[in-house]
Amino acid sequence: MPTRDHLLAVVEPNPPGEVSLDVATDHVARGGTATILVLVDDRTRDDIRRFADSEDLHPINGEAVALDRLADAYAARVGGDGADTVIADSTSSARELLDVAAEANATSVVIPQHVAARRSLRRLAADTTLPVLIAPAA
Repeated sequence: MPTRDHLLAVVEPNPPGEVSLDVATDHVARGGTATILVLVDDRTRDDIRRFADSEDLHPINGEAVALDRLADAYAARVGGDGADTVIADSTSSARELLDVAAEANATSVVIPQHVAARRSLRRLAADTTLPVLIAPAA
């Protein structure tokens, strides 16, 4: 049985960082599968702390609830059963992202342009044999 194309879509929870979701949504709609790698940065952590405070939750519980909701929302947006979500720190190295791609059996990668420009990730395209699409802001 042929292997389905599996896209690793790197996203951040902010509008320019979500451009990869559109690519992943199209990919899943065409019959592929996707893993959404959500890079959590300081701004997202601040939002999570505010959410925990507003819900009167302990910060650890608030983080768990917020990240679960975020993961579910992204998976649903991309295509539900055709998508998995992984949460990682925004300071993850290219090597760590390549490990996620390998674990997900990705056949290609899409990264928002502003994320790919980061010093820690610039070599990702050079270090992988997978096709990498650098997605410009919408």
